[in-house]
Amino acid sequence: MSYDFNTAGEQRSFDVIPDKTIAVVQLNIRPGDAGESGFLKRSNNGQAEGLDCELIVVGGEYDKRKFWDWMTVNGTTDGHAQAADITHRKLRAIIESARGIKPTDVSEAAKKARVVEYADFDGIRFRAQIGVEPAKGDYRAKNFLAQIITPDRKEWQPVEQVTKPVQAPVPAAEALSNVIVKPAWAQ
Repeated sequence: MSYDFNTAGEQRSFDVIPDKTIAVVQLNIRPGDAGESGFLKRSNNGQAEGLDCELIVVGGEYDKRKFWDWMTVNGTTDGHAQAADITHRKLRAIIESARGIKPTDVSEAAKKARVVEYADFDGIRFRAQIGVEPAKGDYRAKNFLAQIITPDRKEWQPVEQVTKPVQAPVPAAEALSNVIVKPAWAQ
């Protein structure tokens, strides 16, 4: 049987999104094996935990393009503590961008809106500036989350939030089990 691909579109470009592009992005957490409801992943050496984030551009010229970010939330070294501080600042800015809270707002309502769980970040949409990390050695250039655009900046606009289908994360106790069991059909 033959297939006619004459009507299929051309291959999409895999070039990086240009540096300093401002776009709405959706953060999706790729669940791990640790922490609150299994949202955190452990580093390869097991000394740090973080959020493994997939960021998807929503709308515009780069709609549905993806890039990734690892956000360390705790660990065993001073470097991990510094990385966790950077992550906490980034997560605060994400909440402020998504919920329209100015960073200088210290009202009780703003303080309450900044109290969240990791699950609240899964599917959140916010305005961001995308950066480009240059190619290094055998690795191609890649995009990264350069800045979060908060309501105190002229580039900020409200972003409509959508409800992401709930996926039950693997309970941490089950995720930590390293036992691999053959399925019934393979025995």
